Amino acid sequence: MVNQVDTTDRAATAPPPDDTGVRFAVGAYLAVAVVLVATVALSEHLLERWTGYPIARLHFPGSWLLEGWVRYDGNWYRDIVSNGYRYNGVGSQANVAYFPGYPVAMWVVTQVVRNAAVAGIALTFASGLASVVLFHRWCRSRLDPATMRLAIMVMLVYPFAWYLFGTVYADALFLAFALGAFLLLEAGHPVLAGLVGALATLTRPLGVAVAIGLVLVTIERNGGFVKLRSLKRRDYGVLLSVLGMVGWSAYQWIRWGNPLLFSDIEGAPGWDQARGQRTWFKVTFLQRMHRLPGWLGDSIGHTTVHSPRPWTESTYSLSVLLQALILLGSLLLVRVVWRRIGWGYAGYVLGIIAVAAIGTKDFFSVGRYLLGAFPLFAAVALVLIDRPRARIAVLATSAALLVLLASGYARGYYLA
Repeated sequence: MVNQVDTTDRAATAPPPDDTGVRFAVGAYLAVAVVLVATVALSEHLLERWTGYPIARLHFPGSWLLEGWVRYDGNWYRDIVSNGYRYNGVGSQANVAYFPGYPVAMWVVTQVVRNAAVAGIALTFASGLASVVLFHRWCRSRLDPATMRLAIMVMLVYPFAWYLFGTVYADALFLAFALGAFLLLEAGHPVLAGLVGALATLTRPLGVAVAIGLVLVTIERNGGFVKLRSLKRRDYGVLLSVLGMVGWSAYQWIRWGNPLLFSDIEGAPGWDQARGQRTWFKVTFLQRMHRLPGWLGDSIGHTTVHSPRPWTESTYSLSVLLQALILLGSLLLVRVVWRRIGWGYAGYVLGIIAVAAIGTKDFFSVGRYLLGAFPLFAAVALVLIDRPRARIAVLATSAALLVLLASGYARGYYLA
């Protein structure tokens, strides 16, 4: 049991390599991957695709098995890889809303596999596998083996974990960079941690939380705010983590005259995520929750192929409700992170939660954003390890939701 984070140099006291733990992490990841690949393929072939999904079936090597992993943002990333960044003016959606870390890596892989969709799927799969191995490494210095294995399973069956297994989205790569940065910091390499953190801030807007988290963990490891003067010059290397976001903003400023274009364009029609009180106070979410009972009632007897709106609105609303509840649960777990893991990581988790909550009008996408808040998976394991019935119930419910949501995503439903 860990009651307070050890602020000594972990590089000198790091546990020996744990080959058994690594094998468990890799084996668990591959087992869940088999289930999800089968779920996505069977759903895409045997179940009806949502009629509102606007893009026809893609054809690429292996598409018979993997086409269901390329939906929504995946097509924006394919466009960036194929055509570069473009901005069409105020009021229209454009691919400049997407940070460059993932599409640049995707472009590199494309030079090998010769297809952007295949490259994205392979990149996400490799990033997800790397993330679970790095998460195991992060857990083993603060959790006993049983709790560590549970934390890994909590991560892998998290309802929105399908973004770690092949979905052409940036979340898996961001998580790998975030974990890598914190592990390098704990190993006594703050400059390298800052550079890897810069890759995280180049990949997702959530990267700002990584930069903040690296600073907080550095301060905590060196005795807290009362001992700031004890920081060594090299400790300031974690500040390099802001370079990714600064560089992306500078590029947009030089090319289009707006350093925050990636944020401003989210208010374009269809995305409707403009900054302001309507987004901050979740007016759209509250309106949806008010209408949800009516939509659910109509979806039972009034939904047809030609009139799918009640069912579509119901599924979307239930998805954002689930994500709002997960966000609430995450807030409740911050105290566990603070007490059992450390206040530096609690600050990191709060940063992820804040960016996720403030930036969406109805909690949409919060579920996948919280993948980056990896200390929460350890916190859930710490809460459940001595509660076997609750543990089984949580893992089973979460796994069922994961399969259900992955199936819906493959069929074109807009879920996260």
